[in-house]
Amino acid sequence: MKAILALEDGTIFEGTSFGAEGEVVGEVIFNTQVVGFQEIMTDPANQNKIVAFGYPHIGNVGINDKSNESNEAHVSAFVVKEYSKVYSNWQAKGSLEDFMKKNKVIGIEGVDTRALTVHIRDNGEMKGIVSTADFDSKSLLEKIKAYESNIQFPSAKSQMTSKAKTLIINLGVNNSTLAKFPEAGIVDYKVTAEEILKSDPEQVVISSGPGDPTKLTGLVKEVRKLIGKTKIYGIQNGACVLALALGCSVSKMKVGHHGVNHPVVDPKTGSGEISGQNHSYGIDNVSGGVKVVHVNLNDKSIEKIESKDGSCVGILYYPIDERGKLDPGYKYV
Repeated sequence: MKAILALEDGTIFEGTSFGAEGEVVGEVIFNTQVVGFQEIMTDPANQNKIVAFGYPHIGNVGINDKSNESNEAHVSAFVVKEYSKVYSNWQAKGSLEDFMKKNKVIGIEGVDTRALTVHIRDNGEMKGIVSTADFDSKSLLEKIKAYESNIQFPSAKSQMTSKAKTLIINLGVNNSTLAKFPEAGIVDYKVTAEEILKSDPEQVVISSGPGDPTKLTGLVKEVRKLIGKTKIYGIQNGACVLALALGCSVSKMKVGHHGVNHPVVDPKTGSGEISGQNHSYGIDNVSGGVKVVHVNLNDKSIEKIESKDGSCVGILYYPIDERGKLDPGYKYV
C-alpha cells in the first residue's frame, strides 16, 4: 500500500506502508541508532514523534519481552529505508510490523532516509504528516498547519514513603531509569515542593520526558523551592526544568540530539565519553551560580551542568557510562 510523508515546508517523500494504516501528524526527527527501535518506540520522550532512521535496515532483530521502555508505544510513526520482513534474534517473540499494528504505529518504507536526514539537519526539525489514505499535498499541508501538539504527561499515583531515599518526578520516566532506582518513590509532575520535603528524600530526580520544558512553569517554580534543601538530579527534559529553576535559559534546538553516538567532553580537561541522547530542547546559557561540566563535541552545545555547591546536576544525555552504570560524575545516594 502506498504511503506518503509530507513536511511542513512542502517537501514530499513517497513510499510503501508497513505497520498500522491511517494518518498521523507529529514532529519529524532523525535517529542515528543502528539498533534499539523497540526502545525508541516505547520511550515516553518520543510521544508525538515521527522518527526517521538514518540506518537503512530496520526490524531485523524483531521484538522481545525485555526491551520496552514503557508499557505502550509512544511514537506516532516510523520512517525507514527498508523494513526487514525477516527477523532473527534469540530473544525475539515477534516482528516489528506486528508490534506496530498492535500499538497503532504507522510505518513508511522506501524513503531515502539519508536525504531526509540531511534535509532536517540543514533546515531544522519540523512538523510532518504520514498518511496511507490521503496523498494530496495541499490537503496534507493544511492538516500540518492545523496541528497542535497535545502532550499527555503521566499521572503518577503518589508513592512517597519515608523509606524512599530517592523521589522521581515523573515527566515520562522510562524503564531504564527506573531500573537504576528500584526503590525510588515516584511522584506526579504537579507535586509541590512542600509535599516532597515532607517525605525528606536524600535526592530528587526529574525524569526525561516529552514536550516543551519551558511550558512546565509550575514545576519550575516548585523545583526552585527545593534548591539548597535536597540534592536534585535532572535528566534531559528534566535537566532543562532544573536549568530553568537555576536561572539558566532553555530553548528548542534547530536539530535535537537523538541517538547513541554523541560525544560529550569536559571543556577544561578534554576527557569525556560517548553518550546516548534523545532531546530537542537544550540549555542556551548558564546563570552565575551554575557551571558547565560537559559540552557536545559535535555542536558545542551544553550537555551537563552543575550548581557550584554540587547539589544540583543536570545532564542532557542518558546517565550511563560505557559499563552501563550510572554517571560516575555524580554521587548517588
